[in-house]
Amino acid sequence: MSSLTISNTLANAALTPLEQFSRSLLKQVDQASSGSALTSAASNPSGLAIYNTLTAQANGFAAASQNVQTANDAVSVADGALAQTQTGLQSLNALAVQANNDFLSPADRADLQSVANQLVQQINTNAENASFNGQALLTGKFSGTTPATPPVATTTSNATVTGGGDLVTATTAGATAQAGAITVSVNAGTGSNPATAQITFTANGQTSTVAASAAAGSTVNVDGTQITLGNFTNADNGAQATVQVQAGTSYAAGQAASVQSGASEGDTTAVNLPNGAAAANFISNINLSSSASAEDAQGQIQEAITSVATARAQLGAQSQALTNAQNNDATAQANTTAAASSIGDANLGSVSTELALLRTQEQISLATLQNANTTLGYLNRFFNVAA
Repeated sequence: MSSLTISNTLANAALTPLEQFSRSLLKQVDQASSGSALTSAASNPSGLAIYNTLTAQANGFAAASQNVQTANDAVSVADGALAQTQTGLQSLNALAVQANNDFLSPADRADLQSVANQLVQQINTNAENASFNGQALLTGKFSGTTPATPPVATTTSNATVTGGGDLVTATTAGATAQAGAITVSVNAGTGSNPATAQITFTANGQTSTVAASAAAGSTVNVDGTQITLGNFTNADNGAQATVQVQAGTSYAAGQAASVQSGASEGDTTAVNLPNGAAAANFISNINLSSSASAEDAQGQIQEAITSVATARAQLGAQSQALTNAQNNDATAQANTTAAASSIGDANLGSVSTELALLRTQEQISLATLQNANTTLGYLNRFFNVAA
């Protein structure tokens, strides 16, 4: 009876580490075959939680990078459409310069006006057709919040008068100033009468006379814009000045396009796209019916050219910002993926070494178990039971 107790003790002593080595060996085989150090939640509970968090962040950065690329593509489409609009405005300006010629016949002016109307229509078409994935880009849908701006009156041409100084000495655009072009023309008085100035206002393609005989040195209100005349005389007959008035704009809480540009909730980027329509740029009614109206039109067109150039510059700045955001996402994705990999990926070199060690220990344990059973005469009974 004593030999039976001893033999069981020796066999069990060899069997216990053998089972442990087998379990460890199985774990290492799983890691080697899958390439993952986290083959189950029991492998590394806290490491698995961290790994999943890092993986979610890396996937978020990848998706955000794609969002930013999509937004950048949309900005490029909008800029391309505005480039065409800019070309149209340059052609329109050339027509206005050509129309500022008193030797043109009515038929000539009619032809110029027809071409100008077609160019304005093309500008509208550019704005209407500019779209990305079904979203209109240049209709003002994504123009964002527009701050209030005061009206501005700019003297674009001004004759020097014989009395000294300029024909128009001062301009003040009031809060209610209307957009348009003010033209001042000096007419010599008959006999001993002093010279007077005729003041006209052109807006929306229509020209009206505000003052037929304004006196030198007087101040005249032209649809909300105050202009002060200089000391002109009969010797200044035919002298002219032009004042371009840009109306003020009210605050408008518009909507910008929004894209998530980072992995975290709320990490978004706003993209503002301008309104490229002719009306938004105050050129919907270009009038080339006379030299004076053509000169007025030049002021309107120059304002539109400046506005579109500014809009394109803003699109370019947004494109650069989006590119930087995409680069940041790519860097963050790479670093986060590397951090997750250091936790979740199996170290194949270490796993191979551990496998070799466990196999050796398993062989030693098997040999010990076999020796224990053979020495005490239990090996045959072991195989019979196993069979």
